Amino acid sequence: MLIVLLGIMVVTGVAVCYRPAFIPAEEQPFYPVTASQDDTLRVIMIGDSWVHIHERLRGDSILYAMLQPKVSVPVKVMSRGRGGANSKEIYYYMFSAKGDEYPGEADRCTQPLIEQKPDYCIISAGINDVVQGKGVDFYCHNYLLILRLLLHQGIRPVVLELPTVVTNHPHDYHFFDISDENLQFLKEQITYKFGYGLAALINGADRNKVDGYRHALRLTLEKTGLIDSVLYIGINEWNPDGYRDSRQLYVVEDYMHLNLKGYYVLDSCYAAKIAEDWK
Repeated sequence: MLIVLLGIMVVTGVAVCYRPAFIPAEEQPFYPVTASQDDTLRVIMIGDSWVHIHERLRGDSILYAMLQPKVSVPVKVMSRGRGGANSKEIYYYMFSAKGDEYPGEADRCTQPLIEQKPDYCIISAGINDVVQGKGVDFYCHNYLLILRLLLHQGIRPVVLELPTVVTNHPHDYHFFDISDENLQFLKEQITYKFGYGLAALINGADRNKVDGYRHALRLTLEKTGLIDSVLYIGINEWNPDGYRDSRQLYVVEDYMHLNLKGYYVLDSCYAAKIAEDWK
């Protein structure tokens, strides 16, 4: 009984400390955007590591090259993403005024992209919500705030349905490497795993599956009527088998991120859907 009571006290204490991380974002005031006077089709991408890696692999140029021949106007593609960002952080990155909460990461702020009033905004969000055990309510609440801002600005959101990825891939810890760098890495990984595991326990979330998050967001969009206001890209349109895809679209080291071939497949889907919608 003593052990059980101590366990409850520890869990409760940690839960209180971590509570701010469980609270979804607060809606921020809208800011004005000015439409460009030219006829350029502007597409931006915001979100997590899927956007950051896409940007790093010069994916903006790839998407541009795929989209430009499909439309009769000039095309401009821009992206900004941050690895590890959950839906709450992605929403707050849309506001320069929230920069104080993310010191040193001003270059991740997406407000400058939104202020250019793009025609479409591709959103990649949710994988880190799953990994961090945030729960579907947290995810859907923040996602709706993202959509609300974009729609208010007259920007058509492109919703990428959560793909089937591996969210608990084992890391290579090098247990026999006692260097300071490896020990620090070990300490961080153990802390993250404990914190995320506890968050999942408290939120009743499953850190090993994206299905619940995927279905919850789709249901939320249908119930709110927003499904008709967004351009929805389901996994069946480009990657129904997720990381098990025989085309080998994922980085084999983690099966969570796309490789260059994967981005070609996804970007071709983006280009086709946006061009069709644009016409």
